[in-house]
Amino acid sequence: MFYFENLFVSFLLSVVILTTQTCSSKEQKHMSSKERIQLREEARDMFYHAYNAYMYNAYPADELMPLSCAGRYRGISPNRGDIDDSLG
Repeated sequence: MFYFENLFVSFLLSVVILTTQTCSSKEQKHMSSKERIQLREEARDMFYHAYNAYMYNAYPADELMPLSCAGRYRGISPNRGDIDDSLG
């Protein structure tokens, strides 16, 4: 019986603490439309920067190596199997 009383008191205390923290938390500021549009444009610019770099430097290849700005082709040799399997 003592165990259930402690369990009930612990549960009640946790509910009170969570309710108090939830009610006393400050209202979060939502993102404005201007910020959302700005972040959308920034994401679009980053995508096209990477896409255009790939198209300019390594188009027929499977991927663009960032340091050498050269394309990397998938080989058919078995020693690259672990790389090709893990990266797609």
